[in-house]
Amino acid sequence: MDDDERASTERTALVDPALVDPGVTDPGVTDPDVPPDAAGGTDVGRTGPPIPVVPSGLSLGWLRRTGWVVSAVMAVGLIAYSIHIYDRFDLTTDFAIAAQGLSQIAHGHLDPYSTLNPHNYPHYGYPFWQDHFSLIFWPMALLWLVYPHSIDLLVVQDLCLTGSVLVSILFVCDLLERRWATVTLPRGRPVRGDRRVLPVAIGVGALGALVVNPWIYWSASFDFHIQAVATLFLVLAARDLWAGRNWRALIWIVLVLSCGNVSATYLFGLGIAMVLSRRELRWRGLALMGLGLVWALVVGAIGGGTGTLIVGNYGYLAHVAPGATIGNVQIVSGTLLHPSVPLRMLSSRSANIYRILAPSGVVGVLSPIGFGITLVVMLSNELNAAAVFSGPVSSFQNLPMCFLVLVGTAQVLAWLARRRVRTYRVLAAVLGAVLLVQAVAFSAVWTPRARQYFLVVDAPTAVALARVADRIPAADEVIASQGVVGRFGDRQLVYPFLDTGGNGQVIPVFDRPVVFVLTSGGIESATAADTSTAVARLREIGAEPLGAGPGVQAFVWTPPEGTEYVTIPPTPGG
Repeated sequence: MDDDERASTERTALVDPALVDPGVTDPGVTDPDVPPDAAGGTDVGRTGPPIPVVPSGLSLGWLRRTGWVVSAVMAVGLIAYSIHIYDRFDLTTDFAIAAQGLSQIAHGHLDPYSTLNPHNYPHYGYPFWQDHFSLIFWPMALLWLVYPHSIDLLVVQDLCLTGSVLVSILFVCDLLERRWATVTLPRGRPVRGDRRVLPVAIGVGALGALVVNPWIYWSASFDFHIQAVATLFLVLAARDLWAGRNWRALIWIVLVLSCGNVSATYLFGLGIAMVLSRRELRWRGLALMGLGLVWALVVGAIGGGTGTLIVGNYGYLAHVAPGATIGNVQIVSGTLLHPSVPLRMLSSRSANIYRILAPSGVVGVLSPIGFGITLVVMLSNELNAAAVFSGPVSSFQNLPMCFLVLVGTAQVLAWLARRRVRTYRVLAAVLGAVLLVQAVAFSAVWTPRARQYFLVVDAPTAVALARVADRIPAADEVIASQGVVGRFGDRQLVYPFLDTGGNGQVIPVFDRPVVFVLTSGGIESATAADTSTAVARLREIGAEPLGAGPGVQAFVWTPPEGTEYVTIPPTPGG
């Protein structure tokens, strides 16, 4: 008997049928998150004979096993999909940043330097730990010993996404079994199967909504992002905290923190959920809020949040004089003193907010666990000045909501279904059906778009890129178009060709050959005209062709001694 089945048996045995007196009302074996009357307890002021309460016999072990099977099938499908993405070179700068850090650590460079972010342009990069302080990359680098290729990152991401699906449905099963641990039997009627229809329907619907959630597939389509890893640990921590497994939850909490400063804010949201949930969780919830806040502030203070771009993304909320220092304190105080500014931003993005929440049920925001995580994740993403953080492209930023709001939706539906008034039970059934249809409809519209948006490199271009990649020595510097630079990220010196707006680009070079890999076939900020300007410049400085193919041009250039930069001029008329 595994842990989940044992827990189910223990919950069923909370009330021994042999000890139930027909004249005794609900002994209180209900979910403490809701009032007694909502869970089938006594009604204040009710007259008439007492209503007996007996164990429901509800066991969702079969649904747990189904969750394991479904998650395994999803994992296989996503890994196959990731292999296709990898082979097509549809990997951009975000993937290159992670791949460069992981590969350098695996090769013994324990303090690797990330060269890909044009931080303080024309200066590039910073120490890798400063990107988000994602310490988990160091133990993850051991994967290189098993299979020394950057596709490891995509496999990890896929396993974390499907792992979050599995843990979420296990969490839902826990909550449903607790709420239906007992049932009331008016007029002494026996427990009938139809008294277990609603919890089973809620559980099956939750699993269905998880499987069709389009933002899981969008997240799997776009590079590698540590948020997927952090979300798995967060959901594991939430489930164990709700079940009282505090020591095991502590392991997951530490792993959430190891994913960086952004994931620390998830713990703050989870702490809010615990404070709002039930009394015995409140002090732990406050401690978790404090831990998440302190970790995020300490990481920022030591420079570990350089990759977060807090000033550029949230500086508009600070309302300080020109030239004044902007930090977390100024941003928070400015937001509180001028609330109309963030409210206008949230209002302007209301459609995007609903689009993200809809596949998870929306009403889950009304539950403690859904509200806490939504408050933190939604505010951090929707108040970001960069509109991309509010759109489907950045679905990975909203992963905690995708899973915990779904758990919250199951909580809300279960609360309605356990009320004695039949109207509430009907409402739970109708609302659950509507929400599931909504999730399927959103999936039908948005899931296919992920492939259309992210998988843009065609097969001939991918073949040409693979031939070029095979010819590049590991020690050479690579400057590649940003839409395909991810596949070239596992080297010490790699830079993206961006040329945003046709304004040209200055890129550092060193005392080694430089290979340029240029294409317009990926998700590019540079236009075809910008790429043509770069090709003309390379020919002008004496770069030699390394290879070419459909949509791909590659050159190798040995910089003259003392050369520190190569300059791509602005595009004429650009």
